[in-house]
Amino acid sequence: VETILHVKPSTDFAWPVDGAIDPSIVDVATSAGAHKVIARSDSLQETGGLPYTPTAARPIGGGTTAVVSDARLSTAFQGNMSTAGNSTLAVQKFLALTLALTEQDTDTERSIVVAPQRMPTVAQAQSMAAALHALDDERWTQPLGLVDAAEAKPDADATTGVPGSSQYPKKLRSQELPTQAFQDIKSTQVSLNDFQVILTHPERVVTPFGNAINRSMSTSWRGSPLKAQQYRDSVRTYLQGLVNEVQLISKSDVTLSGRSATIPVTVQNRLLQGVDHLVLRLKSENATRLKLNNGGAVAEQPIRIAGGHSQSVKFDADANVNGQVQMTAQLYTEDGTPYGEEMTFTVKVSELTPTVLLVIAGGLLLLVLAGIRMYTHRKRANAGGAAGDNGSGPEQPSDPTPDTGPESGAPSGPGEKVER
Repeated sequence: VETILHVKPSTDFAWPVDGAIDPSIVDVATSAGAHKVIARSDSLQETGGLPYTPTAARPIGGGTTAVVSDARLSTAFQGNMSTAGNSTLAVQKFLALTLALTEQDTDTERSIVVAPQRMPTVAQAQSMAAALHALDDERWTQPLGLVDAAEAKPDADATTGVPGSSQYPKKLRSQELPTQAFQDIKSTQVSLNDFQVILTHPERVVTPFGNAINRSMSTSWRGSPLKAQQYRDSVRTYLQGLVNEVQLISKSDVTLSGRSATIPVTVQNRLLQGVDHLVLRLKSENATRLKLNNGGAVAEQPIRIAGGHSQSVKFDADANVNGQVQMTAQLYTEDGTPYGEEMTFTVKVSELTPTVLLVIAGGLLLLVLAGIRMYTHRKRANAGGAAGDNGSGPEQPSDPTPDTGPESGAPSGPGEKVER
């Protein structure tokens, strides 16, 4: 507003649709920080029998001021103002009404507020401008700002009672946002609150999405429920897409090499800014079989990752019994709120890893091959020796020496000595 209109905006006003109010609307306005509510004279009607239209400002309790706009002046430029006849008639009607208000009580100066439609067409805006310029000579009116009109002294006899809920227009009630819409808006706000605590530059996200959430509650969506839902869904989907940029990388099953090992878990940040104040929690579903860092079932480590990077977090693990253990990894904010989806994987505990088993199997295979080679070599050697003696038969003495020993009974030959 300051950049385009060069006017400092006042944020102390609440403007209900068509200026219709009831106690709940006033409560919502004041809870949002507004101390002034722009109502309309057909909602806050005069019941005191005043012969003139009172000053717009009047207290309605609790330190809140109702700034009551004139219903006839505020609706003078509705309809099709693109034709000259309609535009001229609206301008003349507006001028006649302002003169009639002045003539109601010429001795009392009053502040009259005009609150036209929220989204006028170009033709409607041009018609309003023509009517206001026709009063530039200040013949019976003087221009006054809204802030000054809200601070004017109220008429003592003006109506200050807020109408009950039953008097709220049924047409406007049927156009209100449904309960589900506010539940969706609340869910988006909760997601934004959980997301901003991990960002190193939260203002890049909080400001645009905060404005978008405010827009989703605007009365401008009245009469367009489908478009309103599409807008809310698009805001929620866009935010969820950013939230999912920080996530755990899925991993396959892990096999521990021996009784002690390290289990890595990877966290990815695909945002354009860093994340901090995150905690990665790893849980063993069977602490008797597999214990983590501190000898328990759960281990935690803080997470801090620059934009567009990943970080591998390692947890020490000690196994007591062979078998499979289910593991669960989950990110949390520092206040203990879960962030993103949890990831599960299985750890297989075994003293002999597949690599070790492969080496042992390879060694056994080499031993078997060596034994086969030795057997084959010996068999060939034996077969070669048998082939060399073929045809001569076994060696036998051709002339056996007769037994001439003393126990044979034959005499000894000459010159032979007999050993006794």
